[in-house]
Amino acid sequence: MTRHADDDTGRPLTRRALLASGASVTALALAGCSESGDGTATSPAETDAGTATDAPTTAGQQDLASPVEPVPEEARCAVCNMYAAKFPEWNAQLTHENGDRKHFCSPGCLTAYHAVPSHFDEAHSQDDVAHAWVRDYTSKEYTDATTAQYVLEETEAHIEAPMGKNPVPFADAADVQSYVDQYDSLTSNDAVPLSAFDVALARRFRPSFLPDTDETAIVEPVSVPDDEECAVCNMMPAKFPDWNAQLSHEDGERAHFCSPGCLAAYSADPGHFSSGQTQDSIVGVWAHCVKSKAQIDGTTAYYVLETNADRSKGPMAMMGNPLPYASEADAQAYVDQYDDLSSDDVIRYQAFTRDVATQYRKKFL
Repeated sequence: MTRHADDDTGRPLTRRALLASGASVTALALAGCSESGDGTATSPAETDAGTATDAPTTAGQQDLASPVEPVPEEARCAVCNMYAAKFPEWNAQLTHENGDRKHFCSPGCLTAYHAVPSHFDEAHSQDDVAHAWVRDYTSKEYTDATTAQYVLEETEAHIEAPMGKNPVPFADAADVQSYVDQYDSLTSNDAVPLSAFDVALARRFRPSFLPDTDETAIVEPVSVPDDEECAVCNMMPAKFPDWNAQLSHEDGERAHFCSPGCLAAYSADPGHFSSGQTQDSIVGVWAHCVKSKAQIDGTTAYYVLETNADRSKGPMAMMGNPLPYASEADAQAYVDQYDDLSSDDVIRYQAFTRDVATQYRKKFL
C-alpha cells in the first residue's frame, strides 16, 4: 500500500437544483462567473490588497468558531473575487488561527482554497485553518465543512450554482444517498470529505484558479507500481494487468490487489489489513471487467459470486474470484450459462461483507 506525503503546494493525498435566492441576482451573477465566463470572476491577486479575501477580525469581534451571518455585502470570495453575499444558499466561510476570515461564493471555491491556502494567501496553510463552514445542500444552513460529505457533481445541469461545477455538500449521509440515487452516473462513493480535496481533485471544479499538478487525484486510479504488493496476499498486482484492482482512502492511502477476490477481502474489513482504515474512508475503487479487460469503476460494477474452482480464473484461481462486469446484462449472461448460478449471485460492491469475502480469501481474514 502507498501513502503520499504532504507538501507545500497542495496535499497530494494521493475518492462518496437550487437557485440562489433572488432569481434576478443569480441570473446576473452567473452570466459572467463560470470557469469559461467573460472574466467577471478574477483572481484575488488582480485586485487591490484587502478587497478580495479578508474580513478583519480583532479581539471582541466575531467568534472565529462561528460563521458570520449575514455575510457582509462587501466580502469577496477568496478564490474568484465574486461577492459571497450574493449567493446565500451556496456561500462558505473559513477562519484561520490568527483571526483572518475567508469568504467563498461556493463550495467549489472553498475546496480550492482549502487544498492549498498559500496559493491564495501566502501567510496561510492548511495547518493554521481553525474552522470552516459550508451550506448544506438540503437545509441551506451552515454546517461544519470538515464533517460534511461532498458529492463530486460534475454535471452543471444537475445544479445551478456559482461558477458552474461544484461539489455538492451534505451534512447527513441519508441526504447524500437520496441525491446520488437520482442519477445513474453517481453512487455514494462519489461523496468525499473536505480532506480528500488535494489540488488535483479541486482542479476538477476550479482549474483556472489553481496551480497545475502532475499528481493524480485521490478519486482517480493510478498505474500499478512494479514493486507494489497486494494488500491482502502479498503477490505483485502489476503481474496481472487484466485482473488487478485498487482502491483509495480519504487520507491518501492506496491499496493494490492482485485480483477481485483480494479486493473483496480488503473491502469487507479494511482495518484488518491496514490499521485505522474503515469502509467509510474508502473514496475510490477500480477493478477490471472480465469481459472487456478494461479498468472500470469498482463501485458501479456488477460482481458474479463464482465459487466453482474449475471455472474460476485469474490470480488465486483455486480460492476463487468474484467476477467483475461493467454491465448487469453481461453479468446476467454469465450466470445464465450455469444451473448452479442465478441472478441472486450478482451483487454490487457495497455487498462485500466478511461472510461473502470469506468464500474467497478465508485464510487471510
